[in-house]
Amino acid sequence: MSHRAATKRIISALGLLLIASASADAFVFDVWKSGMKPDRVIEAGKKKDVSVKLAGGGLFSKKEPEDLAVKVEYQCDTKLMGYDARILFSFAPLSRVLHTLRVTVVLPMSSEKADMDVLADTIARQLDTKYRDQGEPAAESMIGGLVDKVRDVKRRTWKGGGDTVTMESHWKMMGGEVVVLYVDDKLAEKAAVEDRRVREKKLERSSGGDRSKF
Repeated sequence: MSHRAATKRIISALGLLLIASASADAFVFDVWKSGMKPDRVIEAGKKKDVSVKLAGGGLFSKKEPEDLAVKVEYQCDTKLMGYDARILFSFAPLSRVLHTLRVTVVLPMSSEKADMDVLADTIARQLDTKYRDQGEPAAESMIGGLVDKVRDVKRRTWKGGGDTVTMESHWKMMGGEVVVLYVDDKLAEKAAVEDRRVREKKLERSSGGDRSKF
């Protein structure tokens, strides 16, 4: 084997290793994973007969986010574990890569708190097989802890290769909900940097010559 051929094989192997590493770090929920662009998220939904549309929709909603949109979010309604559920996809404002996915499972008014507890425990066991359990995160403040107790909110957190997964169950007077939040840590950091850049550009467009007044 020539030196050039051997070098090509090494480069190819390294490329595959990097791809495998990147995919291992990406969170995965059903057919969606972090790093996807909106068109791929929409296409993956179509294959499951799920319609993914721009979030905040309405009669006069836009089909695509504006050029300097701070929030680029899409959503879909589906069924999970026999309950109604909504999935919210959050993309970085400039690179348009999926960095956060929020799943909200809503229990009907006819359900009881025990139903929510069973649902949350079932989801938690599945997450235990995929991620490292970090236990229950502490409230950000003493007041926050008291509010959680009054609202009967319970949380658990898991860590993956480069992901953070948080589950929150919340029982209300008329039913409850279980929310699971998947965050690709690196892409979320990138999205925060892009968010700042977008806000700066929006200010630059609207400020005119006012900066010289200061």
